[in-house]
Amino acid sequence: MSYQNNCKYVLYILAIALLSLFSPEPPVYSQNESARTIAENADPIVYHLSSDDPWRASIALSDATNLRSLGHNVTLMLSIEGVQVGVNNPHSFLALGNVINNVTDFINAGGKLVVCEICLEIAGYEKDDLIDGAILGTPEVSSIMFTNATVVDY
Repeated sequence: MSYQNNCKYVLYILAIALLSLFSPEPPVYSQNESARTIAENADPIVYHLSSDDPWRASIALSDATNLRSLGHNVTLMLSIEGVQVGVNNPHSFLALGNVINNVTDFINAGGKLVVCEICLEIAGYEKDDLIDGAILGTPEVSSIMFTNATVVDY
């Protein structure tokens, strides 16, 4: 083999190595399947959001959405001021429109949204004000939702 052929061969191998190194797909696919199996068999996760702050709501929703996309059984629980994220017409000065759209996407992707019944009433809303797919958080629903759950509080 000539020197020129050796250089081409080495450059070819180097290019393949670099492409695989910077590829967006992980090199070991079985790890993804193992992670999904673990997630599907894991205890439920409840993200509890008690704030109507758009930043805090966005982070809680982002975390919940990411874990849901990994296969976890995730519920977003809204209480106190957080109920604003689960209603069709939140107070306009809160600027929650984008957050509510993302909550709807979360529900449509299989996430569960539970809104505290008492908090909803205290905030001046009724069950009919909930966004599509939201579940009214009665004591019976809460009892089931929190069984064996890990709760993350925002």
